[in-house]
Amino acid sequence: MHKIITGTLTLGAALFLLAGCSSSSSSSKTASSSSTTAKKSSSAQTSSSTSSQSSQAETSSASSSQVAATSSTPWNSAKAQQLRSFMNSWGPSMHQSYAELSPGDYQWFGGVNNTIGSYEGDGSTFEWSTTGTGNYDYNVVAMYNYNKSPQGDGNASTNIGEYHITYAFAYHNGQPVALVSQSTNGGMVWTPTKNATVQSNWARIAGSATN
Repeated sequence: MHKIITGTLTLGAALFLLAGCSSSSSSSKTASSSSTTAKKSSSAQTSSSTSSQSSQAETSSASSSQVAATSSTPWNSAKAQQLRSFMNSWGPSMHQSYAELSPGDYQWFGGVNNTIGSYEGDGSTFEWSTTGTGNYDYNVVAMYNYNKSPQGDGNASTNIGEYHITYAFAYHNGQPVALVSQSTNGGMVWTPTKNATVQSNWARIAGSATN
């Protein structure tokens, strides 16, 4: 009887130990699985963060390139708006109103469309430029016209009349120069304006750091 009880106890102890080992192994596997999942999640987050940083860097680089391209040219739309605002305020102070001209939308009284003319008749070359740069003596970025009359009144017009005051804003050898033409025959002949207000404001706008 004693042997039977002892055998039973021994068998029970063995089963208990076996169950404990099985539970420990299961817990170890669960912990290992959780650790692997956590590592995968951390790796995915790191990869996502790296990808986001790379995308932001590319966007920043593209933006910097666009700013550099804009800054490398002396003329841009922001400066055009500054000049427009100046002419719209300065003209009325002179009891005049000026129409902004652009390639293709104006003609002078001689009937030649879009001909800019010459500088004091010396044969210098003129041409429109959207950037302020070019292969001409005068790279014209803007023109404004006011048609006057012998009676003293006048109006803004893109058709340059026989009696007119027309300003051309240009870059000559990289420097801003404001020209004026009031010629009544023989084509548009330009000379540097003697109006100090126009010249100084044009120099200020053309030389500004606005992008």
